[in-house]
Amino acid sequence: MIRTTFDGILFIEGECKEAQQIKPISVRIHGFFSQAQLKSLDDVKKDMALLAREAGGNAIIRFTYGQRSTFWTTLLGIDDVSWYGEGIIARL
Repeated sequence: MIRTTFDGILFIEGECKEAQQIKPISVRIHGFFSQAQLKSLDDVKKDMALLAREAGGNAIIRFTYGQRSTFWTTLLGIDDVSWYGEGIIARL
């Protein structure tokens, strides 16, 4: 189980039995004008940390993340990569 902290929020890639689950969370950084290809995992964590604090959480469990591109933009040769992050806001 990998644990990291960002902006005061604990990100846990896996289960955490002692966590009190609050609600699922999903963030996606995409769009041609957002310059998503210039963003990083830190940008995803920053957005997720803000939402977690607003919901009263101090952790995100079952945290997963990565990059995606759409079939059509790849086929057309357009650089439209997006970052995503998903998990569950929780309180430890």
